[in-house]
Amino acid sequence: MDIMWYIFDMLGTVAFAISGALVGVAKKMDIFGIIVLALATAIGGGVIRDCLVGHFPPNSLQGMAYVLVVCAVSFIVFFIYRTRYYKQVMGLWSRRSYMMADALGLASFTVTGASVGYAAYPELPVFIVLLGTITAVGGGILRDMLAQQIPSVLKADVYALPSIIGGVAYYLMRHGNWTFEPAYGAFMVVLGIRLLALYFHWSLPKVR
Repeated sequence: MDIMWYIFDMLGTVAFAISGALVGVAKKMDIFGIIVLALATAIGGGVIRDCLVGHFPPNSLQGMAYVLVVCAVSFIVFFIYRTRYYKQVMGLWSRRSYMMADALGLASFTVTGASVGYAAYPELPVFIVLLGTITAVGGGILRDMLAQQIPSVLKADVYALPSIIGGVAYYLMRHGNWTFEPAYGAFMVVLGIRLLALYFHWSLPKVR
């Protein structure tokens, strides 16, 4: 496995595990519920990606590394909030931690999904972009459904759009004579747009 792909995949796994665990904490779930939400967020999109390209069993389930990392992150988040809950440190710090972790996961998984799509079907740009987007937002959709809330990708902020743009950027960089590494370029595009959307409170048009 390419080391760069593995780094991005593990970064996305850790980041989404944090965001999933934080949602579990906010929903007042027990440790099992927190782990389930973290697993769904961290590896759900990757499982869907691997199934779409015919990789069986999915990469995250071929060994114990991903599951152990997600469980470790879940326990760390659980114990941090269990010991500090009554000191009222959850509010703004939790919100910022969740948003940053979610943005990092979105960018990382867009890169891994698009790179898998390009390796399998380099002649299908729509499939490459779609695979990057599904990898990035699939876990979050599963997380929100398990937490009994409307998936954030369907109603809040500019969320899936940065992933789509990042997938397009990755494809164009792979086909063009870019001196910049496409994986890094696409990662920065997604992360930059997502953070700008959070800072300036961008959102897509909706019926009022």
